[in-house]
Amino acid sequence: MVGIMSMEVVVDNKGRVLIPKEIRDKVGLQAGGRARLRVEEENIIIMPPISPEEFIKEMEGCIKEGTPTIDPLSLKKMWEPKAETPQKGSK
Repeated sequence: MVGIMSMEVVVDNKGRVLIPKEIRDKVGLQAGGRARLRVEEENIIIMPPISPEEFIKEMEGCIKEGTPTIDPLSLKKMWEPKAETPQKGSK
């Protein structure tokens, strides 16, 4: 458990936030890695990525009996790497 930490950061004109190294290290966020965002009222919570197994456990009880309204296989795409799009001005 990390405990409670609070730091003020700057949001740039593209909406990016630099997470201080001390915090990245404590929660295991890696450069170029992925993170999850959750909004709770007026708070943004940044969390390390979740494995498919953890996701399934977290969702237990949320799925109702009957015909699914979403194709379960489409949820798999959440964990597939996305193709990188070339950066503007790069070749």
